[in-house]
Amino acid sequence: MTGDASIKRPAGPLLQKKTDRGFSRPPLERMMRLHAALKARKFPNCQKIGAELEVSAKTIQRDIDFMRYRLGLPIDYHPQEFGFYYTEPVTGFPSIEVSEGEITALLVAQKALGQYKGTPFERPLQSAFRKLTDGLKDRVSFSWHDLEDEISFRSAGASVADL
Repeated sequence: MTGDASIKRPAGPLLQKKTDRGFSRPPLERMMRLHAALKARKFPNCQKIGAELEVSAKTIQRDIDFMRYRLGLPIDYHPQEFGFYYTEPVTGFPSIEVSEGEITALLVAQKALGQYKGTPFERPLQSAFRKLTDGLKDRVSFSWHDLEDEISFRSAGASVADL
């Protein structure tokens, strides 16, 4: 079969590369599983998690190194437990990289939440905002509430009845 220029191929692979054990799990999924095990103090090790996730122990070691050195997570090895652990409490997994402009947009969004007070959208919007900002707690050194007075805007004219 020859290449057909009319068939569009996705920009990236749909699945991770094939290994001798099948398709490997995406790195974020592996790191989230590692994070959960570390947080639960299950002392995961490379062999055990690698077998569970059907990837090599070396892949898990690279994931741990990435989490430790690139994401700055406090991970260490416990020789008596034969596994890794967090050396200090970790609240959320730092999986979101945001620019200054995006932080400003989040600030505006936080201010806009007030417009939905008392509507069916209030709770889901607050929940979504909390999830987005929880990952920034260790990376952003200001209080959202301290900056609340810095931004103000008027309603676009939509009333609660229009929602």
